[in-house]
Amino acid sequence: MMEDTLLKFKEQHLNNYKLAILETIKNNTNVLVDEDLMSLIKKPPLDSMDVIKTKFLDLAKKNHIILNIEALDHMMDKYRKDLAKSGNVVKKERLDILNDLINSYKFEKDTDIFKIRKKDLEVVNKKIKKILKDDLKEYVEKDIIKNIKKLFNEVEDETKMKKIVDDITKFVNGTYQRQLLENIDIKILVKDTTLINGVKEQSERYLFTLENSRLFNEK
Repeated sequence: MMEDTLLKFKEQHLNNYKLAILETIKNNTNVLVDEDLMSLIKKPPLDSMDVIKTKFLDLAKKNHIILNIEALDHMMDKYRKDLAKSGNVVKKERLDILNDLINSYKFEKDTDIFKIRKKDLEVVNKKIKKILKDDLKEYVEKDIIKNIKKLFNEVEDETKMKKIVDDITKFVNGTYQRQLLENIDIKILVKDTTLINGVKEQSERYLFTLENSRLFNEK
């Protein structure tokens, strides 16, 4: 009878530990996507921090032409809204892979623990970075590049218009995307480290309770 009770306690302890790990993964992923990544995608608090809008304004000033600010704001809002949709896909992908990893664990002895290693996260990151890179390229092309001319509708000089389109296209396809992806990499790296440490802490707590609680004392 005592052995059955002890086994049930251990099973419950293991289940609580597993749920804590899954909750850690969920919270970590939610913060990564909803706060960290969205902070890079959503409209910045100041116009001066909006590098794409600043590029348009600088070119308009440099070429002494009128820029349709209202149309620019509308274009940027649509671009950000479209790109933000990637967040849900990234969140699902990360949660699915990491949850499957935890659910696939088979414990053979009391001292077995859940682990999330760097190589596990490399698999996740390869997939979610591809999603973000592909979506970024798609929406920059669809929402920004294809609409450049509409913002300078009073420019009659085709040579000047072509130069403006080329300059903005080069910027949003080059420097802008490269810097955004680099910032995304940093956000992911920080949250990966936080997740690895969070899982370690849960595992240490699980083992400590297992070794020190009178509930699991078989004597």
